[in-house]
Amino acid sequence: MTLPLISAKCITYGRIHLLEESIYSFINQDYNGPKELIIVNDYPLQKLIFDHPDVRIYNLDTTFDTIGAKENYATELCQGDIICQWDDDDVALPNHLTNVAKYFTNNVNILHWKTGVFFNGEDITEIGWIGNSGIVFRKSAWKAIGGHPLENAGYDMTFIEALNKYGGRLFANFPKEEASWFYMWGGRGYHMSGEGFDTPNKVNVIKRHSAHVENLRKKGLIPEGEFILKPNWTREYDVIFAEHLLKLAQKDQTP
Repeated sequence: MTLPLISAKCITYGRIHLLEESIYSFINQDYNGPKELIIVNDYPLQKLIFDHPDVRIYNLDTTFDTIGAKENYATELCQGDIICQWDDDDVALPNHLTNVAKYFTNNVNILHWKTGVFFNGEDITEIGWIGNSGIVFRKSAWKAIGGHPLENAGYDMTFIEALNKYGGRLFANFPKEEASWFYMWGGRGYHMSGEGFDTPNKVNVIKRHSAHVENLRKKGLIPEGEFILKPNWTREYDVIFAEHLLKLAQKDQTP
């Protein structure tokens, strides 16, 4: 059986230390089919470099006005019809794309992970529903609904609601031992999911994030210019996952 091309899509802005973990997650996938990672960087003060046949980085000189527009740009660059959301601040275990190919069948337009890893701060909080993190969707369905909305904070919910309404939704629910996507929360810097929707009485999330990054740059915490990425994991997430599963098994065996 011919395995499908899976396109992983990642947008980033001034978060090299997190992006390197995300890239490391991708290049260590055990998926035997064709795959690609598309990275769109619109932080003008950085040019990110990484030489790998399955990874393409697009460094832009101007910042998008909306996250939705940035997501549309990245999605258009994807060559596959199966688009895997690959956030720069999350982590995937090696079996993630294999899971995508297994559960994303012909009648599916959007795939939610009902089994995933919620990593809060320094440890795994639970294994289970991880909301809309790491969704997978069909590019043809994305086109049919008009793409991502040209919004900032909250754009993802608008997009997902439109895809759900379009049809072909699946909640992948499988044994916890097969979980493959780490939704990272806490202790990793600016997190847009905690910002809620943009409202008329506050500066939009793009400007807030840009100001935050600029403040870090002035403190010397964010490098400028060309930067050769060195993908790595700062922690052994596969080991942490295995140890958590062992603790759960021991707890289940306790009288």
